[in-house]
Amino acid sequence: MKIAILQHVDFEGPAEIENWCRQTRTEYTICRLFLGETLPKAEETDFLVILGGPMSVLDEPPWLDEERELISALISQGKPVFGVCLGGQQIAKALGADIFQGEYREAGWLPVRTVNTTILGGLPEELVVFHWHGEQFGLPEGAERLFASAVCPNQGFVYNGNVIGLQFHFESTKESIENILQNDAAFLDGTAYTQTAAEIRNHPIPASNGELLYRLLDRLKATVPDRTA
Repeated sequence: MKIAILQHVDFEGPAEIENWCRQTRTEYTICRLFLGETLPKAEETDFLVILGGPMSVLDEPPWLDEERELISALISQGKPVFGVCLGGQQIAKALGADIFQGEYREAGWLPVRTVNTTILGGLPEELVVFHWHGEQFGLPEGAERLFASAVCPNQGFVYNGNVIGLQFHFESTKESIENILQNDAAFLDGTAYTQTAAEIRNHPIPASNGELLYRLLDRLKATVPDRTA
């Protein structure tokens, strides 16, 4: 099985997702789009992961169209797809949902409410997770909402049982958060749902976040079609 991870900028890497790949001995490649690397081919990819980035889907740079074509191809082939933040927005748009500017930015350690507690055999009713976004996605037709927050009703969804888009970051580590703070601190504008850099740095990463990420990835890995079938 081959997992392809799409990385948009040098300071938003796979973090805990890469740790999961190593711990589960799952073969993976990282496509560093910011270095001009070519997107993987759909027929050579079993599982696609799309990371975040500061660029906007609304700006429509041409490469975003190509990325969505890859996402659509994987979905049509019944292969699992997982996206966070910009990656979640790309999945949502590939499925026909709108992307729009939210009333508030969310940046820092803020709660989300679990809308569907039955997936994965049960999820906590509320989680504190790392956010870094201003834009939001609508819920794609046929998708099931997973999470919501006070100012973002669609924080996560599952589509067809093997496609998951999240607006927040389960994959965050201390190092990955520090990289974002060092490179994109201007995003913290002091509005109601943004924390200070110090508050973000001093907040411990809930152990449950990594555990839930691993469960989501395990679930998706189990849906990879058998090439020999």
